[in-house]
Amino acid sequence: MTMNIEEYGALWEHISIRLLDIRIFTVMISEHPNTWTLPSNAFLIITRGKGKIWLGQTMHHIKGTYVLHASKGIRLDCLAKKPMEIHMLSYSSPESEKPDLERSQTFTGAESLQVSFGFEPTYPLPLIEIMQLIYRQWNELQSAGRIQTKALFYQWLAEMLKQMQEQRKNRTKLDRVDQAVRYLTRHYGEPLKMEQVADMLDCSPRYLNQLFQLQLNTSPSRVLSQIRMEQAMKLLVGTKGTLQEIAERVGYENGYTLSRYFKKHYGFSPEFYRKRRESSVPDVVPNTFEPHAALESRYTGWSERMAPIVEADPSRSEQEIKDLRGVHVRRSSASAVPRARTRMLSTSMGEIAIPNNPRRVVVDWNLGEVLALGVTPLGAPHSLIECNRMLEPYIYDQVQDIGNHNFISLEKVLELEPDLIITWNPAAYASYARIAPTVVYGGSSYGSSAEEIREMGRILNRRTEAETWLKEYVRRVHTLQRTITGKVSAEKSFTVIDPNWGEHITLVGNTGTRGGKAAYGLLNLKPAGKVRQELLEPGLEYLVIARNEVGGYVEDYLLVLDNGPGHGPDQASGKPWQKSIETDHCRVISLDWNRYFLSDPLSAVLQAEEMAERIMARHVSLT
Repeated sequence: MTMNIEEYGALWEHISIRLLDIRIFTVMISEHPNTWTLPSNAFLIITRGKGKIWLGQTMHHIKGTYVLHASKGIRLDCLAKKPMEIHMLSYSSPESEKPDLERSQTFTGAESLQVSFGFEPTYPLPLIEIMQLIYRQWNELQSAGRIQTKALFYQWLAEMLKQMQEQRKNRTKLDRVDQAVRYLTRHYGEPLKMEQVADMLDCSPRYLNQLFQLQLNTSPSRVLSQIRMEQAMKLLVGTKGTLQEIAERVGYENGYTLSRYFKKHYGFSPEFYRKRRESSVPDVVPNTFEPHAALESRYTGWSERMAPIVEADPSRSEQEIKDLRGVHVRRSSASAVPRARTRMLSTSMGEIAIPNNPRRVVVDWNLGEVLALGVTPLGAPHSLIECNRMLEPYIYDQVQDIGNHNFISLEKVLELEPDLIITWNPAAYASYARIAPTVVYGGSSYGSSAEEIREMGRILNRRTEAETWLKEYVRRVHTLQRTITGKVSAEKSFTVIDPNWGEHITLVGNTGTRGGKAAYGLLNLKPAGKVRQELLEPGLEYLVIARNEVGGYVEDYLLVLDNGPGHGPDQASGKPWQKSIETDHCRVISLDWNRYFLSDPLSAVLQAEEMAERIMARHVSLT
């Protein structure tokens, strides 16, 4: 990208920024690009590896060290041919968020920080060394250490700008792909045909498609669809237009077509999206993400919550975690909790001061445990709420969106001014603790549901509520087990599968998400023989098998987590592989995937109650 480097550098002289997070991760080799959306502006330095990275529609060839700047909300696709080690530093700037007119009055002729670019540095060693110093310094939470961290960042920025100035090249003529993307961006609201676009560029549609595949790893039609979907999201939030009106504005013939493409693209309907965003802050641009791909990362295990595509380099060393213990965070007077209303809480990160009765709680994962004790969080990831509809009746107040659970927007968390943050992730502690008192909660690492709820009761200062809830929980589980034992023979076996991720089937165990805890733990259902031997006895959370192998893991009942249309309480979704194993001896029961994502005690007991009802209804209908 051609840009005025001198003006861009001058802009940095006049703005204030807040460093939000720094992390190191490795993107592993894969056949398809790995995708996520950045919740904040970020600098990325690739220190090793080979492949391609797309920032929006712009592709960057990676052959060793490479520096990128990605603007907030941009889609990042990464295709690694050799494992890529990436340092990512996220930041926010109040000035860059101002309206264009106000910003232009302050920085005449300067380019906004909301710009994406990349280059291969001539002298990578200084950039790598300084970034690594910033990473090591990040856990220092006292004011002197934080000042030093920011000083190191500006040192890194100066080195980057110096190298960019030395490497500046003349702008070249736009190639056919660039011209096509610009044309689609300007004319997406028209009934375009690729033959028409190719003809304007003096090439055949086939050749244009080959160019797109080579440079962008996608087709012109998919680029047009992406542009239309993004515009539709903005119109759903920013206008009161009907679905038909929005469809016509983004190039579709009718609202039905838009709804079909929208759900295929994002995994939920336009109506559902608009409802969830009705109370959103007006100037927040909706994230463009793919929920199904993002949520799949939950299945790589408790310790791999970054993304399925990322093999996380430990974000904090063992020594760095130890260094955090005992650190008492000094917060600014604007956000500090009054001393009279605080108490000291012993945590895995040391003694910290938290409010006696937290009222502005933000969670990045443990939604059910908080709701069980009668607290509706101020902020939580939209992906958790949208994909665990069991919890909707327990949410009494508006929950603000803080991003996808794999990529939390620290800017949004900062805006909410929480008085307590509860996280599953020790590696995120230093970033969260810069915003508010933060507790690392162990979740399923505790020995039992009772320990999970009691620990959350200790954190929220709701011990009485915790004990009351646990008594009711025990009663409900006992009732469930007694009821299902009286209706279904104890000799009948059950298998739980998730068939929604590509060409393979995921067998669900009893230690993680997706209903396994409800089936094998709370309902005490007997697992099929091979499921017990290969999954439960080794203590695995899940096991991936080929579709044609499903029959070998099924005996009496098959519980299918269905994320597609046509599923119902009393019938399977009709997929050919399901029909092939549904016999007089094997009964297939379809369950709504969007109600079985989490496995906290509240979600699990709700899932067990619904599961028992479906099993008994299916049993009665076939007896």
